Amino acid sequence: MRALLIALALASPARAWRLFGEPSDGKVRPVQVLNDQGKPREVLAALTPQFIQTLRGTDLRQAYILLGDSHDRLGRADEAVSDYQLGVALFPNNVDLLVRQALLLHREGLDEQAKPLFLRAIAIEPRHGNAHQGLAEIDRTLGFLDRSATHYEVALAALDTNASLWRDYAEVLLSLREFKTADLALRRSLALEPKSPDAHVLLAFARRAQDDYAGALDDLDAAIGLGAGVGARRAKALFLLEAGKPEQAGAAADEVLKEAPGDGAALWVLARAALARGDVDAAVGDLRQVKAVEGRNAFAAQAAKALTAELLK
Repeated sequence: MRALLIALALASPARAWRLFGEPSDGKVRPVQVLNDQGKPREVLAALTPQFIQTLRGTDLRQAYILLGDSHDRLGRADEAVSDYQLGVALFPNNVDLLVRQALLLHREGLDEQAKPLFLRAIAIEPRHGNAHQGLAEIDRTLGFLDRSATHYEVALAALDTNASLWRDYAEVLLSLREFKTADLALRRSLALEPKSPDAHVLLAFARRAQDDYAGALDDLDAAIGLGAGVGARRAKALFLLEAGKPEQAGAAADEVLKEAPGDGAALWVLARAALARGDVDAAVGDLRQVKAVEGRNAFAAQAAKALTAELLK
């Protein structure tokens, strides 16, 4: 079902922010030009209280959007929230103001305040992409993954060229164990942003879950080539071990240890690789090193302790 929704999303046109929904006398348009040129200080200088008092209707609503956007660009989140809040008070059914205020509150970690605004926005405009994206992220944080995925799907119908949004959706799908649909979402993300190491890493996990170890390893190599961190090398070592290639897994673990000395997972892989070639002493030595870094990787340390006890019987 989700795969069908992805196909529908790919066929849907992207929705841009609405700037001028009704006729206006054009007073605010020169200020809009300054905004489009990336000049927030000039925008704020132009939107004086005296000038704002001359605006009506669409121009006045847009003035509050421009004020909030400019304060936000300058890192003045509190002032931006106040601008949007005043705009919403004057124009309570304006979706752009509602969503901008909600997104800023969400970004600042104030989800309890942001969520009602997102809900008000979709009550007015049920398929508003940014509002559904905000709700998807909030539900994901709260652990409501299926609900989060549904919001991502609606968001992607409007924002289907957003590569990072496809990745976020895929991460939720991976958590839901919907691996084939996650695979589709990640391929869409990579089509939009081919040089994303994060998308390659996530796709590697989706392919591994479908027993495609060769493809998973290819994606990890691509991620490493694009600058992915030590986590991608660690995953490669573990995947190689799972794929029944202990010698290559050991070599990959050595690469991890060059970047992260004492890495518990890499030492575990080295121990398993040593066991595969019959070198019990080397395996025990690697496992004891894992125990020595127990505080950094409790799970690896517990597994090492159990395997060491088994080997030393």
